[in-house]
Amino acid sequence: MTQSDNKQLTLAQIAEQQEQTSATMKQIAETVIAKAKKAGADAAEIWSYNTIGNSVEVRNGDLETLEFNQDSHLGINVYFEQRKGTVSVNDLTEAAAMQGLEAACDIAKFTEPDPHAGLVDKSRMATECRDLSLDHPAQLTIEDMVASAKEAEATALQSQYIKQSEGANFYSHRSVSCYANSHDFCGFNRTTRYSLSNVLIGQTEKGMVRDGYYTLGREFSDLLEAKSVGEEASHRIERKLKQGSCTSGKFPVVFSPEVARGLWSHLFGALKGGALYQRSSFMLDKLGDIILPQSISIIEDPFIAKGLGSSNYDSDGVATAKRTIVDKGQLDGYFLSGYSARRLGMEPTGNAGGIHNISIDGDKQPLDEILKELGTGLLVTEVMGQGVNIVTGNYSRGASGFWFEHGQIKHYVQEITIAGNLEQMLQDIVALGDDLDKRSSILTGSVALKAMTVAV
Repeated sequence: MTQSDNKQLTLAQIAEQQEQTSATMKQIAETVIAKAKKAGADAAEIWSYNTIGNSVEVRNGDLETLEFNQDSHLGINVYFEQRKGTVSVNDLTEAAAMQGLEAACDIAKFTEPDPHAGLVDKSRMATECRDLSLDHPAQLTIEDMVASAKEAEATALQSQYIKQSEGANFYSHRSVSCYANSHDFCGFNRTTRYSLSNVLIGQTEKGMVRDGYYTLGREFSDLLEAKSVGEEASHRIERKLKQGSCTSGKFPVVFSPEVARGLWSHLFGALKGGALYQRSSFMLDKLGDIILPQSISIIEDPFIAKGLGSSNYDSDGVATAKRTIVDKGQLDGYFLSGYSARRLGMEPTGNAGGIHNISIDGDKQPLDEILKELGTGLLVTEVMGQGVNIVTGNYSRGASGFWFEHGQIKHYVQEITIAGNLEQMLQDIVALGDDLDKRSSILTGSVALKAMTVAV
């Protein structure tokens, strides 16, 4: 068991301590930017964060690991006639920041001018910040966390089919981050995150199977009850007990929400500015084209309360906005930082640092209805390997899941391969499930494809 003198701090107590950290971040940002200007920099920006929290792991009813975690980081960019100097340090002190600034200024002397470098125009900076309900520090003790983990595990182990537990984990952390630049912009984000997970091993006639479940949220009260996490984890093991095989060929394929999230993330990766200006995306020059069935739209909404991808501004300080990425199948927008936007001759979209909350809109059906309509095929619940080429769109991955016939799940299958091309796969979506998974910034249910190559 690893411990710390700070291990008994609740997130509410941590939040009180981090207010002083926030004041230090603001003071460092003001000092760095002022001294960068004094050193002759045309522009400067600084970002910093501090994350503190606790995590526990319970295995077979015993507390196995207790950790107090603290992570801090500070980064500085300076620009001299579009020559950029960058430094990052893991020390939130003014002395370390001053050393970092001096190093960044020295680095800029040796870099080549980049006509696309620099801050985004001041008019694009966020000027209003909504309350997005991202910060919920609770009076949650270590004893409370251990009790929840033990309850989840004990519930799961009641099943006769569970061979052993690989552990139940409870995680609670709070982060404070600051971004400031020489446009007089200074923004703070304060966020909390809680999660409870349980991983199990079950015994079948053909060997062991592994599965689990987790719940995740900004507020402790939004988590599923520990008993429900244990029940779902054991259910996921039990449904794998009946194992069998499937047939090679082209069949309908349904991606479960967890796997569908990965499918959408491949598309969004291909729509990011870096992939586009490097011309390493299968979505090149597709703006205005039909890339999905016309029944599907994709919306980005940075302002969802408690959203895992919610933010008033991006890591360039650019104000975020709710917008349509795909409108009735037609590609309407990319994900662009200030730098990638300049490279492409476009406007930034508020996505420096990543995407915000993405919703997949369209007619949705219960999963059992989708399976009935498709007849025979594969419900994929897990994919393995790195066989995705964002440049060409070629997709080939190991998979496991459930073979269904006449709309009914027959048995669990594994050690198979599914293959296709992402561009065609997206066009071949025939149904969206209503089993929405909110444990990510990509909000999706199951996704059904007309056909993929299945190989055993």
